[in-house]
Amino acid sequence: MALHIRNTDLPGDDHGGVPVSFFIQASPPGHGPGPHTHPYAEVFVLHEGTGTFLAGEAIIEASGGSVVVVPPGEVHGFTASPGAGPLRMTCIHVSDHMITEWVE
Repeated sequence: MALHIRNTDLPGDDHGGVPVSFFIQASPPGHGPGPHTHPYAEVFVLHEGTGTFLAGEAIIEASGGSVVVVPPGEVHGFTASPGAGPLRMTCIHVSDHMITEWVE
């Protein structure tokens, strides 16, 4: 059965066990989540804006039109670049529900 979701997020386990979850992120300049991990891969599809991503030991500068993939268990986070407008992207969790462990 096909799904038509009008929200900006989809936890797969709320929709018949779809094996993926996602949400639309809009981070203002200078903001974003701190370091954290997931037991599954996370894929960021950037629509507009720019940001700095931490992915393990790598620092990645990315902008609209880019895709950033973080492997399972890798510490990651991002910050929207100052002065560049909001960073808008779709954050895809390769799991039917989201699990986040924050890293100090």
